[in-house]
Amino acid sequence: MSIEVRDVVKRFGSFTALRGVSLAIPSGALVALLGPSGSGKTTLSGGQRQRVALARALAIEPRVLLLDEPLGALDAKVRQELRRWLRRLHDELEITTVVVTHDQEEALEVADRVVVMNEGRVEQVGTPEEVYDRPVSPFVYHFLGSVNLFHGRLDRGVLRVGPLELAAPEHADAQDAPGTGYARPHDLVVERQAPGGTGLPAIVRNIHVVGPSVRLELWCRDTGEPVEAELSKDSFRELAIREGELVFVRPRSLRVFREAAPPSQAVTV
Repeated sequence: MSIEVRDVVKRFGSFTALRGVSLAIPSGALVALLGPSGSGKTTLSGGQRQRVALARALAIEPRVLLLDEPLGALDAKVRQELRRWLRRLHDELEITTVVVTHDQEEALEVADRVVVMNEGRVEQVGTPEEVYDRPVSPFVYHFLGSVNLFHGRLDRGVLRVGPLELAAPEHADAQDAPGTGYARPHDLVVERQAPGGTGLPAIVRNIHVVGPSVRLELWCRDTGEPVEAELSKDSFRELAIREGELVFVRPRSLRVFREAAPPSQAVTV
């Protein structure tokens, strides 16, 4: 059974919870509505339900399953186990399912498609890989995990950040305009030397070993901004760096925004 809503608007007094939201969900899909508190995810239920009793809901063999924060009261380990169980269950039963959650990891792990919501609007729709790796707006970048901001000037397809020149071909028409590059911590290259101005000089402030990876808290000397990089343990051992030392940082890949584009109102999932 498919689900379709068109131009839904919901107001509570002077507050507008939904602003012309349209969605089409095909039969058999598992779609997650993802967004921070107050973004408009659980308005179509009124926020009355906090979770659905999964076993009871499945016992009546429903054609559509709506889950509102179903794993919200569980500890991290149990949540992870039940996320995988829910994904396997959906694959077996092929029930059209919508999971409402503010947990980014939960949405990215269980859903075929993710709908990111913000201030009553749909910000982006895509596969988990698309919304995480190719966000369409600064909001999605910030909401889905850690991100580094490189503030600079855009000029004819190039973003200049201190001594660094970064390609931004999508902004070829810009002339001396403010721009910001967005890059995930794991998309940063950290080097001991950067000949020819290919990296930003940065001071290592803190080093955190987290399981198989190492997170570096850096301070860019030219921009005065903090930067977070994530390395494998092998890469970290090869660099042999310590807190207080100078390194050079450059993004392996990044997305440049001149200004946030207005979100689309009509979206097909």
